[in-house]
Amino acid sequence: MKKLLYFTVLAGFFACSEKDATSDSIISIDFSYSLDTVMVDAGEDFIHLNWGLTSSDLSTDEKYFYNFKTGAEKLGLEVIDLENLSLERVIPISLDGPNAIRSPYITKVYSLPDDTYYLSDNYAVYHFDQKGNKLSTLTYAKQEFEGEKLPDDKRIWLDENLSPDGETLVALFGGQKMDEPSEGFAIFDLENKRVSYKATELVKERSNYQTTLYYEGVQPMGASGAASHLALQGDTLIYSISAHNRLHFYNLKTDSISSKSFTSKYTSAVAKSNYPSRTDSEKEFQEITKEKSKEVNYGRLFFDDQNDIYWRFAKEMDRMKGDTILFKTVLTAFDTDFNQLHEELLPSDFTLPSKYFARKGMIYLYLNIEDELALVRIKPTISYE
Repeated sequence: MKKLLYFTVLAGFFACSEKDATSDSIISIDFSYSLDTVMVDAGEDFIHLNWGLTSSDLSTDEKYFYNFKTGAEKLGLEVIDLENLSLERVIPISLDGPNAIRSPYITKVYSLPDDTYYLSDNYAVYHFDQKGNKLSTLTYAKQEFEGEKLPDDKRIWLDENLSPDGETLVALFGGQKMDEPSEGFAIFDLENKRVSYKATELVKERSNYQTTLYYEGVQPMGASGAASHLALQGDTLIYSISAHNRLHFYNLKTDSISSKSFTSKYTSAVAKSNYPSRTDSEKEFQEITKEKSKEVNYGRLFFDDQNDIYWRFAKEMDRMKGDTILFKTVLTAFDTDFNQLHEELLPSDFTLPSKYFARKGMIYLYLNIEDELALVRIKPTISYE
């Protein structure tokens, strides 16, 4: 039996007052944080860490963490008890039979308030119960929901997210090929099984940061560029790309768009876009991709319901150490009106993982320690002056 470990790796305390980045009002806060790391006990098993917990989600009651064993020989959804920091069980998932999914590569897990959950491979969205029984399947290409229909030369893209209440799924749509720009938002009403499409020039901006690798100069076979982030707050779709320190707000009822730009003391406002849009050389493509990885990268928003704050991580190259890129990482806090409250430059040895979330007023981050699951916890303390 693996022993449950608990140890503190770092603690820091800071305080400051800052001005809102986008308005004339002054928002003064005291901010401090401590940071520790805890290990998750997997018993005689090993938690599936091969994909960096990218296919996972926090349960709506924040008691459990669901991690899909993407690409594993034996598929399943791991149920991790966050109260006791242990692997409780694994819900079996199969590629055969009445409860089958089409692919072992699941990209998104969405927990629902009734303890059921969705598994998405970005081509189909499967609804399961806690025993692994499949309740329904939404296949994007079949266009089985009522409402508008996408033309045959369009598709739902890989960028998607579920609303906090589990009733609305949003995704980008656009051309079939990876070198075509995204064209707008697909809005799936999961409760009433209706879909609508909102075309907007807003989402085409990301193509300015994309470099596409072509096979023999004709067939797109790889792409490197900015990421898109989607989130829902009531009737508002919040959209951003990793290349800009800016948020866009799309009102789903009125089709109106507003935006907020922010400033940072630590990172650039925008990533460079002066890279070639295409290349036929795999070597050149790899070199371009490495150079792009040095640019500022603004992450997704994630909500902390205890502190009533949206958090966001950003990173940008600090310096090179030999052939290794060393990054500076910044944690930014926004209120629910998306006024910037504070930004904190994290320690120089901090590494931003692929998975993080807020729970009970703390920020949890994934860490692999000798193939065992560790969770780094940032514990912020915020008070308004």
